[in-house]
Amino acid sequence: MQNQQGSDRQKPPPYKDSALPAGHVSADSLLRARKVLIGAYFVIAAVYFFWRLTIFNPSYPLYSLLFYLSELVGFVWLAINLLSLLRFAPRASPPVKKGLAVDVYIPTYNEPASLVRRTVIAALRITYPHETWLLDDGNRPEMRLLAKELGCRYIARSDNKGAKAGNLNHAMAQTQGEFIVVFDADFIAAPEFLDRTLGYFTDPKLAFVQTPQEFYNFDSYQHLGHDRAHDLWSEHSLFFHAQQRGRDMHNAAMFCGSCAVLRRAALDDVGGFASSTVTEDMHTSTLLHANGWASVYHPETLSAGLAPHDAISFQRQRIRWAEGAMQIARQEGLFAGRMNLTFQQRMAYLLHVGNYIEGPRHVFLYIASAVTLVFYISPIKVSFAEWAVFFLPFLLVGLLAYKELSRGYTKVIKNEIFNMARCPALVRAFPALFSKKHIDFKITPKIREKPSPFLFPWFMLVINLIALGKAGYDEFFGTPRIDGWPIMIIVMWCCLGAWLAWNVCKLTHRCNRNRRSFSRFPVEIAVSLQNGQASVQAVVTELSDAGLSFKPQNALEALPEGLCQGVLSLCGHDIPFQVTLRPVKAGQKSGGILSWDTQRARDDYTYFMMMDRIRRLEEMKFPDNRTCIAPLARCF
Repeated sequence: MQNQQGSDRQKPPPYKDSALPAGHVSADSLLRARKVLIGAYFVIAAVYFFWRLTIFNPSYPLYSLLFYLSELVGFVWLAINLLSLLRFAPRASPPVKKGLAVDVYIPTYNEPASLVRRTVIAALRITYPHETWLLDDGNRPEMRLLAKELGCRYIARSDNKGAKAGNLNHAMAQTQGEFIVVFDADFIAAPEFLDRTLGYFTDPKLAFVQTPQEFYNFDSYQHLGHDRAHDLWSEHSLFFHAQQRGRDMHNAAMFCGSCAVLRRAALDDVGGFASSTVTEDMHTSTLLHANGWASVYHPETLSAGLAPHDAISFQRQRIRWAEGAMQIARQEGLFAGRMNLTFQQRMAYLLHVGNYIEGPRHVFLYIASAVTLVFYISPIKVSFAEWAVFFLPFLLVGLLAYKELSRGYTKVIKNEIFNMARCPALVRAFPALFSKKHIDFKITPKIREKPSPFLFPWFMLVINLIALGKAGYDEFFGTPRIDGWPIMIIVMWCCLGAWLAWNVCKLTHRCNRNRRSFSRFPVEIAVSLQNGQASVQAVVTELSDAGLSFKPQNALEALPEGLCQGVLSLCGHDIPFQVTLRPVKAGQKSGGILSWDTQRARDDYTYFMMMDRIRRLEEMKFPDNRTCIAPLARCF
């Protein structure tokens, strides 16, 4: 076994779910209140969909039916989602048995050496004894040299058969660890990763423990909001912080390809990592569950990786995920019920596949309002009063139920922005549900590429603006052919579609404009900057791999210029640094490039910077007791 660096680090206390503060309602009362809320929503929905059958436009029955079925499918998806979120499995890290044989796998293909270096260093510093293996599917000399320099084991292969799954299976044949940990080449692990997860394996039927996949580059394509607690939102937040925990309640948590521990015997039982689809993670977990193995989702943030930098990388990743989910559904007969899964497990996987089948439905709904205004074909005939009585309660109670059961991780508007951003990927992947054509495994780029145009949101924006313009012209200068409130309802939805498209365009432009090579992390850390005999008290406002940004603590002072020294405190460790600052006036901020005497000093700075980010990501999570129905819960 390797003698891991940082083994003298004090072991953190076991992770436990947050308890309800004093004065709040009990968990049981909250559960009953949530059941009442869902029950009310289902009753309202039943009334709504029965009423919707009565307001079809007899002039356009097929169009009215398509619109109705689109709404109905969306409700079914939401209903299954709500039921899966009703309860979370309570998890606390059990004590870890000593002497377990653990192999940590880091598969890589074409990622830059600087990125892989950080991942390997973090893996080597995991405190529980283990072997770290760099699995080089690119058979690159620089990866061999990196492994030799850092002191990890190295495995390469001459072909790329089976892509990532083939790489992992090849390593399994050459290693002997009872447990296997997988980290993608961009994921940085916390030192306590194994201390938090291995204890669950006292259950002999447990196949894997999955942890959340968090992302440290907050300027990525899938992040919206500001870098402060509970304001920043990621597209993955709902899945990793709510849906996975709800599925864990029913032994249906998914293996997500990285940041997980797996039992070798379980993998051997299903023939290793599944390689016949382009999503080896989901496919492997379906096979494990179908063979009677159990799973655990440990909800503590213990690692962080890179999210897609731009729209094209985002689309490429979502296409692969969607195609893989549809391959699994077709090959394993998820819809036909061929796999030996429990009802809850089957619903969990069908819900996941359903997320990717939603693409055509969303496109239809985005285009429908514009089509209605341009061609004067309304799917409904209704008065405003009747519409308000039936639709508004259905909408508002549904949003309240979803927000409550997602424990704060549902941001309706932001979620709809990403629904539109995902649409082209999901529509392109949809044929994989029926086609047996071979699909290549395409890796998500880990470095910024030359910006490429993303035309879909501009198309949606233009057609909605054209439709609104035509409706306005007909209203004021022509002869409106749709009278009354239906036209106002449709105009409202058309405005919403245009606004969503505009936000996707802004998001795409923001990410294309950002050409930084290194992610910047906002912080507030006091330091003393030394420049010869001069000393200035300052605050570090940003960290990155390459440099630091400062502001003076005293607004009347100016930061020193030239080569400065200081000591930065990160995660309880003092990191001496040197930075070259440009001259600025009193009170102004300044930034500079870091310089290091040794590679080890640079590695230590990068490592503890990432550990600080992982800690911050854990602090930004919502507490489990976040609720908007406490007054209702107190009645039970």
